[in-house]
Amino acid sequence: MPIYRCPRCLATDISADAHPTRVLRGAIEVQDVMVCRGCYRAAELEFRIACETSGLPYAPQSIREGLRRLAFFYRDRLAAWSAPELLVDDADRDAATRPIRVALEDVERRLRLAVLEP
Repeated sequence: MPIYRCPRCLATDISADAHPTRVLRGAIEVQDVMVCRGCYRAAELEFRIACETSGLPYAPQSIREGLRRLAFFYRDRLAAWSAPELLVDDADRDAATRPIRVALEDVERRLRLAVLEP
């Protein structure tokens, strides 16, 4: 069964509860990563400090961009579970993908909300 662990703490399965953040690799390469709820604030702070240290301007990630990245992440997780080479009973597959589908539906619902104009 595909399990996706937080790359920061390696302890938490983030298949249905991921949080988008960024990591600075090298001096200028920004890489998008998904982390667990417990690592999100620390990872975002590390990114901010890395940007300031290397002289790159730090800009918080927009909510809509984070939601888009989450939607792609959850769709990839569902695709991994539906792969034909994954020999899993249909009932087990349904039970394993249910939390991912719920998380994806929530993200898509939030993406459909209109932006309020000031």
